[in-house]
Order: sequence, then C-alpha cells, then structure tokens
Amino acid sequence: MSNTEDFYEPEVYDARAQGVPGDVEFFLGLAKEADTAGHPVLELATGTGRIAIPIARAGIRVVGLDLSESMLAQAAEKSGELANVRWVQGDMQAFVLPEKFGLICIPFRSFQHLLTVADQIACLECVHRHLAPGGRLALDLFNPDIVVMGQWLGAKRGGLQRRRDDYVSPDTASVVKAWETRDYYPASQELKSTFIDEELDDDGVVVSKVYRGLRLRYVFRYEMEHLLARCGFEVEDVFGDCFGAPFGDTSPEMVFVARKGA
Repeated sequence: MSNTEDFYEPEVYDARAQGVPGDVEFFLGLAKEADTAGHPVLELATGTGRIAIPIARAGIRVVGLDLSESMLAQAAEKSGELANVRWVQGDMQAFVLPEKFGLICIPFRSFQHLLTVADQIACLECVHRHLAPGGRLALDLFNPDIVVMGQWLGAKRGGLQRRRDDYVSPDTASVVKAWETRDYYPASQELKSTFIDEELDDDGVVVSKVYRGLRLRYVFRYEMEHLLARCGFEVEDVFGDCFGAPFGDTSPEMVFVARKGA
C-alpha cells in the first residue's frame, strides 16, 4: 500500500492479487527470528495488514503503520480477534513509537513510493532509530529492467498493456480487466503508471472504467546499498526474490536484509 493517498479502496485492494510471490513466508520467517530474540516487529506501509496479520497470527507482537486511515480501519476489522497487533496511523518518513523493534519490514515495494533521496534517507534514519541493537530492516524493491524501460521510452510510448491481475469487483461481482500505461523519467528515476480498470457485464461489455495514477522511484542495487550504508546499516543479504534466490541480472526483485550498525 502506498504511504501516500489510497491507490485502491481497501475492499478493492484486498480483492486484487497483491504482493510478491513468497513474501508472506519470507517476512514471517524474519519476524520469528526477531520474536525469538524478544523483540516485536514493525511493518511500514502496512495497508490492510496482508503481512502484519499472518505475523500476529503466529503469536508475534507486531505493529502495522500506514498513512491511510481507511486501510488501517480495514486491517483492524480483519484482525479483531488478535490482541498482539496494533495499528498506527503515521508517515514512514517521520514516525515516533515508544518501543524498539527487532525487525522493521517494508514489503511489496512500498519504499519506492518515496520519490526523492531526501525522503528515502528520512525513512531509513527513522527506521534506524526504532531498531533494537542488532535489529534488522527487510525491504523489497523491483529490479529495474532497462530493456522494458527502453521499450516504454520508445516503441511502446503512449500505448497500453494488459495486466495479469484481473479481479472480481467486491461490490458487483463483475469481472474487472486491468490495463496499464507507463512513463519513465530517467533523470529523476521515476516511473509514472496509469492503471485502467474496466468492469464488464455478463456479455463482456465495458460498463465502467476507472483511471488511477501511481508514481514510484526506481533504484538500482548499489544505489540502495549506499543509501543503507549512509544511514547506518550493514547489508546482510540481497536476494533476487522472496524465496531466497541469489540476486542476478534477470531477478524480478531486490530483497534486502540489513542489520543496524553501531
């Protein structure tokens, strides 16, 4: 979930195929290690609790922070039976919480909603302050594909592509087909996507069309490593996906695990 305004309504957000393959299990495994060391877990940009709730159901103390009041309300409704999860409205660049955490995680590329280096550093410094000694930060970013970028800067500019995350509308039970167009801005390393959701009736006729805009800042592997080092972290691992595969040229993700330095 974006750390800014709601990109999708909470009900629609939950209806879509969200996340990166294997990410719930990946972050849960790290959370269990923090819990064994006696520390709680913090998820930033938690959205409706897709990661935080499974962590809480494993008996681990967890805090979920998000800027969106409506997303947090949905998370609270979904986790009403759990006494070991707390939902906090706040900005991942400037939050203040009373406890220290053994793990702070930023799943599903949410760190990339921070559009400037100053914003990224503010977030990382805030994370550093809230980690217990030896605590870890884990975050997932997409690995920039320069071939795809070149296509959108050239032959595909202004075009549309079908997305693979069609979903069923929670309000009407109709099929919603998803489209996307992209604009890349290499000077600022920014990606602006426009998502178009077309709702179809039983005859396959489009009965509504919704446009949503999304802005992300893409970063490269060693750029991220330098940001982490600048903010007092020591990189432990960089994986190419949430199953622990080694990072390589064609990896879909950059999954960082970094430990708080002295």
